[in-house]
Amino acid sequence: MTVFRPRAGEPPNPEAVEVSVSFWGSYEEWEMWCDIAAGFQAKNPGIWIKLNYIPNSYNSKIRLLLAADNAPDVMVIQDEPFPVYAAYGKFADLTDWAYSLESGVDWDTAFWPTAVESFVHQGRVMGAPIWGGNILVIYNRKMFRDFGVEFPNDNWTFDDFVSNAEALTRDLDGDGHIDTFGLSLPHWIYFLPWTWGFGANYLDERRTDWTFTGPEALAATTFYHNLRYGLGVSPSIQDMPGSAVEAMFMTNRIAMTAGGPWSSLGFRTAGIEFDIVHIPVGPAGERFTRVTWDALCLFEKSPHKAEALRFMAYCISPEAQAIVGRYVRSVPALIAAKDDFMDPDNGWNEEKYIEALEYARMQPISAKWVEMEQIMNSEYEQLLLNKQTPEQTIRRMAEAMRREGVFPIEAAP
Repeated sequence: MTVFRPRAGEPPNPEAVEVSVSFWGSYEEWEMWCDIAAGFQAKNPGIWIKLNYIPNSYNSKIRLLLAADNAPDVMVIQDEPFPVYAAYGKFADLTDWAYSLESGVDWDTAFWPTAVESFVHQGRVMGAPIWGGNILVIYNRKMFRDFGVEFPNDNWTFDDFVSNAEALTRDLDGDGHIDTFGLSLPHWIYFLPWTWGFGANYLDERRTDWTFTGPEALAATTFYHNLRYGLGVSPSIQDMPGSAVEAMFMTNRIAMTAGGPWSSLGFRTAGIEFDIVHIPVGPAGERFTRVTWDALCLFEKSPHKAEALRFMAYCISPEAQAIVGRYVRSVPALIAAKDDFMDPDNGWNEEKYIEALEYARMQPISAKWVEMEQIMNSEYEQLLLNKQTPEQTIRRMAEAMRREGVFPIEAAP
């Protein structure tokens, strides 16, 4: 298996400086990058953009390339692994460039605030945000209509969310087995909007201590567990392997799922009748959603930094960000490109992803993200297999965080 799938063709100018750019994603994202590269090269014929498409295990391969000092000149990096990668010292400091005329934007006002904040390391700008998105509820309009359930509205609550899920969970043929489910239970990361809706947080504001230990944490975890086992509105792991979520939604077996704009690609391609709605209001009277961003980072040892920075400046320009918006795969990081993301003829309300940035929160990422995620994945798996209670899950998470030295946690729950 090759690490890279390079862009086909040869540079039209044999004297052109080659700048390699790595990314992952679907075929649509490959096409989007081809459009961006073509737009740049039309203005910069002396630079050839080599698109290195890494279709799987992207983070693992980038980590190995960084360790070997053989990384691409420019890399698309997610906010989750960013703190660890930045600590390697392999990314170039972009602060001076960001706040100079060369970047082409006013760094303090041009982007959505959380986009910039996500790629600052020890007070220094280490990435140029390009796109992102948040989590909203995606629903199957056909199932709602066929079952006589009103479409959810933007003022709905957690109780309304549960009521809809119950109304859409049915044994259609009377054989004692559920045929349709109200929702697919999301991974804990995509469930963050509901966790926050109960007032629970995994980390403190400085992201240096574990806080998921109180009554709010118990309420959120109990709600999560009950959606599958108490209410039975979500299929079990046996009923629905992780890879089957999209297929069950498209074949009218799951009515609601949680996802970002990237989740719509398959539905749009297949012509599924769907729409999105804002996160329901939680018990405390507030709503939150999880926002995530990607950025371009520059390899510290790149031999072509000047050319790479010119390409990065193009990627965050209105022209390139408009390309990002038109693909409706992600929300452009540049605020000025938001209108390019919104198309009234799309047939679904993608503008809600823009609106939701008003109540979006950055996810609980820290320098201990990898260790933290491993523990959480393990404990949530036991919860969703019904092998431990919500109380046990919360206690075991905190104990594991302390035992493994992930966070200080001064007092046990």
